[in-house]
Amino acid sequence: MDSKKFSVSRGIKMLLRELIIPIACALVVIQYVIQAFQIPSGSMEDTLLTGDFILGLKFTYGSPIPFTHSKFPGFTDPKAGDIVIFRYPGEPAYPDYDAKRYTHLADGLMFGNFYWDSKPIPGNPHLVHYADGPKDFIKRCIAVSGDTIAVHHGVLFQNGVEQKKLPGKGKYTAYSRTGVARDELSATRIPAVGDTIDLQNLSLPKLWWMKSLMAQENPEEKIELSLSLYRDSVEVDDYLFENFRVPVENDRGLLLNAVLSQGQIIGQGLQQGDTITGPAKFLMFKRLAQSGFLPRFDPNGRYNGFMRPVSYDYFEGAQLGDLAYNVSLDSSLSLSANLLVDGTPVKNYVVKYPVYFMMGDNRDNSADSRYWGFVSARNIKAKAFVVYFSFENSDAGFSFSNPISWFKIPFKIRWTRIGKIIHMIGE
Repeated sequence: MDSKKFSVSRGIKMLLRELIIPIACALVVIQYVIQAFQIPSGSMEDTLLTGDFILGLKFTYGSPIPFTHSKFPGFTDPKAGDIVIFRYPGEPAYPDYDAKRYTHLADGLMFGNFYWDSKPIPGNPHLVHYADGPKDFIKRCIAVSGDTIAVHHGVLFQNGVEQKKLPGKGKYTAYSRTGVARDELSATRIPAVGDTIDLQNLSLPKLWWMKSLMAQENPEEKIELSLSLYRDSVEVDDYLFENFRVPVENDRGLLLNAVLSQGQIIGQGLQQGDTITGPAKFLMFKRLAQSGFLPRFDPNGRYNGFMRPVSYDYFEGAQLGDLAYNVSLDSSLSLSANLLVDGTPVKNYVVKYPVYFMMGDNRDNSADSRYWGFVSARNIKAKAFVVYFSFENSDAGFSFSNPISWFKIPFKIRWTRIGKIIHMIGE
């Protein structure tokens, strides 16, 4: 009898020592100390390579406070030159952009995020799985609040000075320069805390940037961009542009697909920098500008099982510049745009948190702040610190599903990159 009690007690102590306490410690470290990240693309080459696995330090800029959108004080703020991990500003923090309906339950790390739907469609589960989001990005901070940045012919200028110290160009250099965001960005001041932004006198792309910044700073509110098109002073939401001009560029994918789906025929010689012309519906712009994303799964559909999936395609604000340009070609057309906070139009906005401008080191092959705008301090997650593993598999020669390829593992590992301190790479 006594022996049995002793063994149960001993078993509980072993369970605590060997399993529960290590798991609890690991969760504390994951929550407050480190951020693991895998480099998925070449936008940061040659500093960070596709297949690098890195650790970022959360406490450097401030660890998150559980169950809130706030953070503990950090040791420092991001500075120009820092490589930063942050939440992508172009997507909602909550499914369907509805913070009142959804409650965040848990971050499943590699398994995505889980939410509780308080008002599911009858027959649908309450549990919602956001498998691929909200996404984390990694870029280099190239400007902070108060700085002015510009890009001319692909060359970066900070506060009027050409930047030769910050890494740039990477492996890929565009063979031609056009007026797209990759190559040209007019002098832009990074907003600072307390700045009052006049929302009525911004271009459509810059208004889109402010929509994104406001959404980052106010995650519990719904920020929308409302567009209205008028022909001879009469609103025409159902207007069809019969000859909508679209430049062939990477950030125009959604718009190019929409124009081409209307039956546009193109020749075989089409390349970046060319322009196609075809029909486009204004209503598409109006709907996308309002939310900023398209659901991949029907939010009103019926889903069996114990959880419902959500995932989104995103709308790049540069395409609003194409809309404004095409409207300007017809003197009978005019366009109005308003930012709404929980359905109420606002004319001015006061910036609440420090703001940053991010770019990839492989600048000509990087989707970054030139396309989707500013990053708020509220979206900053960690400072990139060390490469803890690196695996080169660009030729897809290794596959978990093909045991014959497993012998290649030692030859695929970039042994010399393991343990590299990231801010020292290239020095």
